[in-house]
Amino acid sequence: MKRLLPGVLALLCVVACTFAPDLSRYAACDTQGGCPTGFTCLASESRCLPDCGELDSCEAPDPPPVPDAGDAGEDAGDDAGPGEDAGVDAGPDAGVDAGTQEETDAGTPLALDPDALGTAQEGRAYSGRLRAMGGTPPYTFTATVALPAGLTLDGEGQLTGAPAASGDFFLSINVTDRSTPQQQSSGSIPLRVYSKLHLAGPGKLVDAVQNKPYSESLSAIGGKTPHRFTLASGSTLPTGLQLSEDGKVTGTSGPAGSASFTVEVTDSDSPPQVSTRLVSMRAVSAGGFNLIVLTQGVPDGRVGSTYSYALRSYGGTPPFSWSWTGAVPPGISVVNGAEGGVLSGTPSQAGTYTVTLTVSDSLIQTVNSDTLTLKVE
Repeated sequence: MKRLLPGVLALLCVVACTFAPDLSRYAACDTQGGCPTGFTCLASESRCLPDCGELDSCEAPDPPPVPDAGDAGEDAGDDAGPGEDAGVDAGPDAGVDAGTQEETDAGTPLALDPDALGTAQEGRAYSGRLRAMGGTPPYTFTATVALPAGLTLDGEGQLTGAPAASGDFFLSINVTDRSTPQQQSSGSIPLRVYSKLHLAGPGKLVDAVQNKPYSESLSAIGGKTPHRFTLASGSTLPTGLQLSEDGKVTGTSGPAGSASFTVEVTDSDSPPQVSTRLVSMRAVSAGGFNLIVLTQGVPDGRVGSTYSYALRSYGGTPPFSWSWTGAVPPGISVVNGAEGGVLSGTPSQAGTYTVTLTVSDSLIQTVNSDTLTLKVE
């Protein structure tokens, strides 16, 4: 009866709702009102109906199968969406990025920067810093060969001091980093040390012949070229003459007499070097064919630096021939040419040299200069 009740209720609901199902497909009850097992006779229709309604099961539906752990994991992986991106995309990317960064930091070859140092000046305080690239900082720097005199290097690459000599130096440097295993690199780092700037002169300019065109050249040694010459504040040239930035004194000389003024030379380094010198000159009267020596002084020189200075005379009959006597500086000689004599060469030994110049013309006039001093640093 328990099995029959749901089916009967369902049928009553159908009747109440005026729903008339076709029951002809069900077997008829036997004469005793009996039906096969699982069916109940509906007496009013004399048909055997299923116990729980039309072809349905009276048993509670089986619960849905529970997926095993493997299925659940697979479903979660398939359905997660963002989780799948996180597991597939983000994970590998993150691993690649991290690995690449680590490889870059530790795996880039260590090397010295060859352009790290600027220029220095002889005898002047200097500070520069070596640099390295790649590897894993911090770096440690050491000099593998003695540094130029006056300079020291610390472990962080700071180069300081006052270079005792000028020239082009190549510093032998070794650098190590903090990677594991440790990397190291060695190389030669160039350092140019400019020599100390000096206004070479001459201290006494060539004599000017009064009311005649005049030309003389001042020179400087050391420092960074080009050099720029100016008159020091408060100084003036004799009337009719001017000084250009390249060191030339030109114009037309005035009446006979002497004058002195201070010249300043500045080089092109940063910061620039500056040197000054008191310079003198005189204007003389001359006439006729008498041969006279106008050169009254010669510029200073420096060991290893090219030296050239034109000798000057007035009057006489060309061609002229020059010579000198005395303590001649090694590396400099008198060279005669169509334009006259020139002191030329490269001094090889420092010192102060006292010389006398001699000039002769084609008429065999011979004139000696006053004693001159040539200083070589």
